[in-house]
Amino acid sequence: MTARYEVVPKGFVAGIPALIAAVLIYSSVYTVEQGDRAVILRFGEVLGVSEPGLHFKIPAVDTIRSITVRTVKFSDTIAAYSKDVQSLDVGLSVNYKLNPASVAEIYSKYGMSYETAVIMPRILAAPKDVIGRYAAVDIVQNRNELSQLILKDMDNFFMPMGIMVESINIENIDFSDAYEKSVEARMQAEVEVQKVRQNLEREKLNADMVRVQAQGEADAKIARAKAEAEAIVLQGEAEARAIRAKTAALAQNPGYVKLIEAERWDGKLPQTMIPNQSIPVLSK
Repeated sequence: MTARYEVVPKGFVAGIPALIAAVLIYSSVYTVEQGDRAVILRFGEVLGVSEPGLHFKIPAVDTIRSITVRTVKFSDTIAAYSKDVQSLDVGLSVNYKLNPASVAEIYSKYGMSYETAVIMPRILAAPKDVIGRYAAVDIVQNRNELSQLILKDMDNFFMPMGIMVESINIENIDFSDAYEKSVEARMQAEVEVQKVRQNLEREKLNADMVRVQAQGEADAKIARAKAEAEAIVLQGEAEARAIRAKTAALAQNPGYVKLIEAERWDGKLPQTMIPNQSIPVLSK
């Protein structure tokens, strides 16, 4: 059997080094997008972190892991319980991002699963912890306060790790149908109680007005009676003084009585006279 040999073109053989060189050059170059950071691994060990731009690495030695430092938004509905054991669903959105200076440390501890290993569990747990401190009736009224407390809780947990929580928003709070019906019934009862209170206050106000009016009339009558009594006293005192003055005058001038009789005589003589009785006016 005759062996067959194929001759490789000299040009192809000459091109192999160039191809290898091109592959090596391509493998040694990498780019980092704006808003990302590249973790450089050398034989699996974190060597450093690259900023956005064009960079070089050692082919087959260095490995690149791209991690975003942009703001990430997480939205979900979380089941929770109030302090008085009322179930509710909370629609929550959280904006967070990694501190670029902490990317190497975060990757060293958690690898590419840092979100599922650390971030998501705490985002889901913090609202439950905070909401559990409030009674159901206070949760809706204190939504802003709840958001601030949840944000503070997450900051305390994430900040030392190099994870920054930018904002938290409670988008919806949904209680169970049974609780919402009980709240509606309680609100209606409170409205009725308020109406009764208003009616009682109105009646009390009317009674106070009537009492004030009656008191005013009574005070006016008392004032008039006092004035009349004082007037009578003053009149009596005046008449007494007049009588005393007349008495003193008569005592000092007996002829004054005759003068008064003369002034008051109408010029007619009495129809009946007692014998030997003198006419008063004509007597000396």
